[in-house]
Amino acid sequence: MAELKKHLYVQKRDGSIESVHYDEIIARIKQLCYGLEKIDPAATAIHVIKKCLYTGITTSQLDDAAAEMAITMATIHPDYEKLAARIAISNLHKQTKEKFNDVMDDISKNDSYWNIGLSDDIYEIIMQNKDRLNEAINYENDYNFDYFGLKYLTQNFLVKSENQTIERPQHLFMKVAVGIHRDDIDSAIETYNMLSQKLCMFSPVVMQLQPAAKKLNVPVVSHYSVAMIADSIDGIYDTLNRLSTFILPYSSTAVHVHKIRAAGTYIKGSNGKSSGLPLMLKQYDSMVRKTETLERPKSIRGVTIYCELWHADIMKVIDQIRKTTIADIKLKNSHLALWIPDEFMRRVQEDQMWSFMSPDHCPGLIEVHGEEFDNLYKEYEKKSKSFVLRQIEARKLWSQIIQSQIETGLPLLLFKDACNAKSNESHLGTIQCAGRNGDTVQFTASDEVATCTTASISVDMFLTPENSFDFSKLKEIAKRVTYDLNKIIENNNAILNEEEQVKFGLKQNQLAIGIGIQGLADLFIKMRYPFDKQEARDLNVQIHETIYYGALEASSELAAKNGPYKTYANSPTSKGLLQFDLWNVKPSNLWDWNSLKTKIAQHGLRNSLVTVTSNTEIESAIFGNMNSIEPLDTNIKRRYISLGESKPKEIQVVNPYLLKDLHDHNLWNENIISELVNNMGSIQEIKGLPEDLKQLYRTKWEIDQKALVVMAAERAPFIDQSQAFSLNMVKANEDILSEMHISTWKMGLKTGVCQLRIKQTEEDLRD
Repeated sequence: MAELKKHLYVQKRDGSIESVHYDEIIARIKQLCYGLEKIDPAATAIHVIKKCLYTGITTSQLDDAAAEMAITMATIHPDYEKLAARIAISNLHKQTKEKFNDVMDDISKNDSYWNIGLSDDIYEIIMQNKDRLNEAINYENDYNFDYFGLKYLTQNFLVKSENQTIERPQHLFMKVAVGIHRDDIDSAIETYNMLSQKLCMFSPVVMQLQPAAKKLNVPVVSHYSVAMIADSIDGIYDTLNRLSTFILPYSSTAVHVHKIRAAGTYIKGSNGKSSGLPLMLKQYDSMVRKTETLERPKSIRGVTIYCELWHADIMKVIDQIRKTTIADIKLKNSHLALWIPDEFMRRVQEDQMWSFMSPDHCPGLIEVHGEEFDNLYKEYEKKSKSFVLRQIEARKLWSQIIQSQIETGLPLLLFKDACNAKSNESHLGTIQCAGRNGDTVQFTASDEVATCTTASISVDMFLTPENSFDFSKLKEIAKRVTYDLNKIIENNNAILNEEEQVKFGLKQNQLAIGIGIQGLADLFIKMRYPFDKQEARDLNVQIHETIYYGALEASSELAAKNGPYKTYANSPTSKGLLQFDLWNVKPSNLWDWNSLKTKIAQHGLRNSLVTVTSNTEIESAIFGNMNSIEPLDTNIKRRYISLGESKPKEIQVVNPYLLKDLHDHNLWNENIISELVNNMGSIQEIKGLPEDLKQLYRTKWEIDQKALVVMAAERAPFIDQSQAFSLNMVKANEDILSEMHISTWKMGLKTGVCQLRIKQTEEDLRD
């Protein structure tokens, strides 16, 4: 062994210098190979020594290199990925303090750009309860992270000091749990255990800000939806100021703008003409960019702008997001969402004309929906000289929308009448916009900003040893998450005083929360269900029914204790109508809905809304799951590692489920990697693979999109907000896309599409 590298030394963690002992490197790797029968520790150690060892390397750097070397070997067998994760976790544990209170003490004294610290009261609570909290932490659960999940968590969430990570994942989870529950240590430990066991993940803003919220004087909110305050200079800039306040790391923000008069219309106060939406939106877009510069760029998500389709500026606004638009007016940092009435969809189908108007000429249109909107819109059309600025064939406008989607993936499409007819906030007035990804759907007003804080449950973690699904456990976790999200809201109310709440429009009248899922595709693979088969479809519905039931049950229990939310009276729920009633759907016999309705009738609900299907890309990256309700993305991905070199090295990472299956079937060989790359992550054209595996490992590009629409509609009666629902097309086809959108509308979905993805080049083999 000595001939491999002569006269080398390493720098130990205490700073001392020591000659390299190759047997110690082998012993360290062997120690972490327990249960990994397919790994040869000595051979792996030799790879590390040959490729990564150089004189003066620190033991921490050597561990990093060993982990990266192991991950490059993951295509040999899935056990190598597990080894890579174990080495990385072991290294992190060696370079961090063990006791939770010691780490929190360091964090509280180390305010920096990448460390927002702790609120003083949270720090004191931790110190007063340090023995119980230290005892409750299970550091072995850190070893449940996969390699890239740990890397993502380390890079984006764990606290660093002088470029060194000083916090472990379990420290983060306990810190967040105490931040939520404060001196209720029993509840904090329950929440910690839920996070530690990877049963649930709060939205990134909670994980980032909750322990320091009081110190920062910032409410912890995942989603803000903002109404345009007024069609005036003051209204436009007051709204802009409000938006800039809410653009925070990992929060998402949306605003509706259809209150602003169209370009060229008369302004009585100045005797001039309005510049309309395009110029105003460019100013808003520039504000987003400025905020990105001041904040952490990667954590700012931009703003989604909602506009009604009858607004006379809508075609210009759609043009602002297209690739061919000139830079002076292009919206580079904003997304566009269209608020579509049923009347427009009917006119598309019947090939009729569509009328453009200005909101100052047709008062009331934005405040009505359904039949009331249809009648008022048609009444304005009859008085065309006064109210209609111009007309266009509805199909021509529809075509422009679809062409923009094919080009950019946007705009989002949301159906105004479905959003209102099936909302538990419908009694408050017409809902005029949704959240950034078309997921949260809440009432807004000029003096009321809608807020929602969210979490996602990892549904793949609810399999029993017998490979059946544990619905009882899922219901209990849904209840636990409901309690936690309500506690976050309660903490928010203590952060801002009444004057600040009025200033920012944060009335907290509805107390909406949003519980969704992640890892649906992981679950189906583990249960051997092809994504669109009947067994998967049935489980899809039962999961969402269970979460809805658990969340409502917990919300009713909280209402019995603290009273219902302020505007509960006259809501659909107060009249005995739950979300599935608004869909005219009967739930299954899985849960006793009649008993729950009786409890709700007696106590009310603490939250107006409880379930949502959001994008969980960040949360899923941490837990190593697939995004939300999405199918399998691809069976091979590019990743980049350093291996001690200045230029990152690209490696291919194969879907670990597929890799294990192929090994179990004695079908894995190195040629499959090349075929996966050549087929852009698909196994459908690889010869010799069983048909059942080909069905199980179809990617989002290979599953019939109509089946995804049907699955969205089937779970929708148990999602009282909406779904960040995306469509995936192999090639751009306007007719097929139009048909898909019309299907989502006819099936009653609130969100027709959040994003259109088109796979046309190998660049869709994403990082």
